[in-house]
Amino acid sequence: MLGMMLSALSCTPREENLIIISTSDIHSKLDMLPRLATLIDEAHAQDTARVFVVDAGDRWTGNPYVDMASNVGRPIIEQMNRLGYDVATFGNHEFDMGLDTLQKRVEDATFDLVLANIDTKESPLCQPKPYVIKRAGGVKVGFLGIITNYANGHPDGKDRIFEGTEFFSPEWTAERYGRELREKCDVMVLLSHCGLDRDTTNLATSFPYADLIVSGHTHETYSGKVGDVMVVQGNNKLRAVGLTTIKLLDGEIVALNSRYITLPEEGKESVAEEIEEYKKDPYLNQSVGTLTAEATKMGLAQMMADEGRKVAGTDLAFYHIGGTRIASLAEGNVRRADIYELEPFSSNLVITEMTLEEIEEMIINKFNDTTNYKESHRVDLIPSGLTYTIHTDSKGDAVRVRFRPEERKRVYTVAMSNYVYENKTYNYTRRPEVGRTPLVTSYLFDRLAEGAYTPDNTPRGEIK
Repeated sequence: MLGMMLSALSCTPREENLIIISTSDIHSKLDMLPRLATLIDEAHAQDTARVFVVDAGDRWTGNPYVDMASNVGRPIIEQMNRLGYDVATFGNHEFDMGLDTLQKRVEDATFDLVLANIDTKESPLCQPKPYVIKRAGGVKVGFLGIITNYANGHPDGKDRIFEGTEFFSPEWTAERYGRELREKCDVMVLLSHCGLDRDTTNLATSFPYADLIVSGHTHETYSGKVGDVMVVQGNNKLRAVGLTTIKLLDGEIVALNSRYITLPEEGKESVAEEIEEYKKDPYLNQSVGTLTAEATKMGLAQMMADEGRKVAGTDLAFYHIGGTRIASLAEGNVRRADIYELEPFSSNLVITEMTLEEIEEMIINKFNDTTNYKESHRVDLIPSGLTYTIHTDSKGDAVRVRFRPEERKRVYTVAMSNYVYENKTYNYTRRPEVGRTPLVTSYLFDRLAEGAYTPDNTPRGEIK
């Protein structure tokens, strides 16, 4: 009788259920963490599945209560530890605070950090593991980390913050580790900070071994299959997160479904109380001035360009819309924290010289950029001292630019954000640097201290 019972049990398929909650591009959005904590608690409360919480990079840069903490970046790591994250990869903004600081935050994390396409060499950052395998009952789940890499040899960002490291092709790296990891695990997950455009094309093709790609970097919401590979991306600042459910029988996946969802309205009270403690900094909450009307994202970018041109004493100025990190500022009081959230990169403007032909080259090449999808085919360079129209062809690519400068000159003095001047994803003829402004935050503080500011929200660049 016992033999018959054991025989029957051995024929019963072993069922395992997994839930993967995935985030990306949190950018220190502390206020959303109590709601994320509620979602994670609800998933654990089901008691029918093993829950994994994972992140695809860009955990900080965007909130002064994290970026200017006494231990830079630590608040977001503390909360990720508290929420029970299992594994994460690196985004380009993880490098913003320098490799020494990044290594300290890696050491603070109680979750695994994986990244396969980097060689940290002799830099302060210790070489991360390319992947990690987690167990869920009898199931082995592999997580491989990948970060984007552009023609300039590193992820998006200033050249200097990546000094001492080397990055490899995401596609080549994924293919290199794919077969090896596939043979070691039952479920294979790629944590990719490459952007949805690459994740749904090149990476899904070069990494068919994956069951799931958790995508980050492009701040979009997406869920869909590319061949046999499921791809999911929530949105930035926890406006949405990925939710993937996987059912296995005897170690074989029989169902895998992904979707993106908004977080519960009710936040976990104990987490909310901790977040409020981070936000009690009197220096950051100090008023620095007022706005006479709401400033849109465009109005804020134009404010940074206009005030920078005045400080630099140049004919023209350009700020990039991607460096404008908040969507708007309301009419009325402006806090120090608002300005640091608007510009969290410690940027300044580089002073140089350019002809209109060189400016046209810069605008067209950025508009037609095929390597940095999220920054192309838009008005990226926000001007002061002129307006312009980008004319496009039937494919939607820029072919020429028409300018309306305040004064026609053969050569103009120009101030532009150091990100644009230094980052080789902006492809144009560079002339020598002849000077720099103070920090953008500094000259904005100075202007707001002079009196109420009236923003100009009317766009100065258009596409036809």
